[in-house]
Amino acid sequence: HLIFKMRDNVTLDNSPEVTVPAGHLFVLGDNRDNSADSRVPLRSGGVGLLPIDNLIGRADAVLGSWDLGIRGQPVYTWLSGFRLGRFFTAVH
Repeated sequence: HLIFKMRDNVTLDNSPEVTVPAGHLFVLGDNRDNSADSRVPLRSGGVGLLPIDNLIGRADAVLGSWDLGIRGQPVYTWLSGFRLGRFFTAVH
């Protein structure tokens, strides 16, 4: 897959190795350069390591998907960026 890099040398590009303690989860967002996920500590606005008891559900379906590469194109072409084949598909 393509990686759409917003900028270089972002703090999240080279995250250190993390040991996840028992009873916790390390979660990643889907926006590599701008996700407030487990790579970002709570004090910096991230979620840090999540206690497993905070997990209340699971992902069963993709509700929508859009190609970020289309963002540099004129607005009237943006509808072509929707990945219709992924709408309402099951997560395996």
